[in-house]
Amino acid sequence: MSAQDATIFLAAAIALIIPLAGYAAHLHYEAKRQVALAQQTHEQERLKARENVLENLFLLAKALEEQQVSLTEGCLRVRVFLDLLDEGIYVQRADLVVFDTFYQQTKNLATHKEYTNLSSTEKVEQDKTRLALEEQYRAELQKAATQLRLFSEQQGKFTGEPLFVNAAAVNTADGK
Repeated sequence: MSAQDATIFLAAAIALIIPLAGYAAHLHYEAKRQVALAQQTHEQERLKARENVLENLFLLAKALEEQQVSLTEGCLRVRVFLDLLDEGIYVQRADLVVFDTFYQQTKNLATHKEYTNLSSTEKVEQDKTRLALEEQYRAELQKAATQLRLFSEQQGKFTGEPLFVNAAAVNTADGK
């Protein structure tokens, strides 16, 4: 092979390698962009999920304060949401620990379909247990519900305004 042939092969190889290297660099930067976009999307979804959990905790706390939900049902739900919030770091928080304490004592009671499948005697027995525990923890749970509402307001972006507006009241107030 002559020097001229070697030069031609070298030039052809360089002409082929340069675009391939450029394409490889493009793919590398595109992959990095996609990873960054995925991380950003994941973070936005995590923050949105956190806001949803905080909003649910806020609503549950208000419902418990206003006695719109039974203490047992409300506490079971609160405990689940506290477990979801920031990997459960607030479950053992001093002013909220009563939700976990109550949950631990009531988690074995039948709910939903399990409850409907119980015999009348078993239902009465579980209801007695549930009511006794609710009475025992009522004051602590009411206080904790207020603390949970304040905590949720502080952590989230809640105004405390009602979620739904009475359209009839709005229309009469506007004179329509």
